[in-house]
Amino acid sequence: MKQFLLKRISPLAVGIFALFAMLLFSACAGVATTTNANGTTTSTLTGSVVSVNSSAHSVTLNVGGQQFTVSGLTDQQITALQSQIGKTYSIQATQTGSNAYTIAANTDPVENDTATPGVAATQPASATGVNEPGSISFIGKLQSMSSSSAVVAMPNGDSLTIALTAQTDRSDLVGQPAQGQSIKVEATANTDGSFMATKLGTVKADDLADTTKMNTVDFAGVTTSAVGSDNVIRFAVGNKSYSFTLSPTTEVKSFASAQAIGANQAVKVEVLFNNGANGTVIKVDNAND
Repeated sequence: MKQFLLKRISPLAVGIFALFAMLLFSACAGVATTTNANGTTTSTLTGSVVSVNSSAHSVTLNVGGQQFTVSGLTDQQITALQSQIGKTYSIQATQTGSNAYTIAANTDPVENDTATPGVAATQPASATGVNEPGSISFIGKLQSMSSSSAVVAMPNGDSLTIALTAQTDRSDLVGQPAQGQSIKVEATANTDGSFMATKLGTVKADDLADTTKMNTVDFAGVTTSAVGSDNVIRFAVGNKSYSFTLSPTTEVKSFASAQAIGANQAVKVEVLFNNGANGTVIKVDNAND
């Protein structure tokens, strides 16, 4: 009798454990995390503002039905968010707990009303010890600006810090841009992985009305692996790494096919961001042509 009960209980215990594992996996699904070389995770959280806690210098976002709290905000950021309840924002942050984050240094919350809520992990290329040459061109909102640097929000919710030098072409820039103003940015990667602004410009009214132009980023970088049967192109620009799945509509130029794109290949990649960090690759070309 005792042996019979043990035989019945053992499969039952296995079944309960399996159910628990499935529930745990379901609870974590949809929240991607990437561990960087320094042991921290950097993510872009996109969701609606639920509440702002001025004393704790934190904001709570509703991300796909889950609430995430981001701390470490400045007084200026807290003041700006207090009137934004219900609006969608993207915030770069490092994870400190299951639903707790700290805002990444030198970044600001970015209003992103067209983005899809989610948590997208980002990994600096420097985590692999490699800084690749290249450039990034886009139209983004100015987050902050000083005499020597600027921080501009990209269409994917990321923030790019760029150095301003005497060589930065500002001939197309009308006056001093204000925080929150959209500007054109052409940035080149330095050998240490950081970025320098080669050109800044004012955005014309017809471009502001063109959602495709406003959400397109032109990358020039180096592939970190060959494009395989999964049609994923992985490349690095400076200290940042990116990966996108090529679609049947992606225009592949100067290559016989997507699978002809090998590792360590200089490429130009045009990406349209209509859903936050999830981009659609419009075109891939050989950067040397």
